[in-house]
Amino acid sequence: MGTGDIRVGTSDRERAIGALADHLAAGRLEVAEYEQRVGTAAAARTRADLLALFDDLPDPHPDFDGPPHQRPAVVVAEEEDRSLWEPQRSRNTKTGLYVFLGVATAGVVAVVAITATWWALAPILIVGLLLLVTS
Repeated sequence: MGTGDIRVGTSDRERAIGALADHLAAGRLEVAEYEQRVGTAAAARTRADLLALFDDLPDPHPDFDGPPHQRPAVVVAEEEDRSLWEPQRSRNTKTGLYVFLGVATAGVVAVVAITATWWALAPILIVGLLLLVTS
């Protein structure tokens, strides 16, 4: 049995897909061809199936005996203006809470009116009092 006939596992397929991603990033593969080769790699059964995906590509090729392929970390240059990355704060943060409580109150009042269970109003009264105290 040759080394090409050895069956591959998930980690081998992941190494091959990682190497294909490097070739995509280097501009050697177009997106459609990359997707086709990734599909073939995901369905590969032997090393020969995976190595055939790299016949027309230079290194990197999958290393079946080494550690799993790890893509290099992307380094992002520090920018002075970080406002694009920070979440925008809403000017009126309690409006959504009040809308929610209004809808919840209407729902509870409807349930109370139908089922005559007046004790169901207690949670709304407690939340309302907490809002008044914390405002």
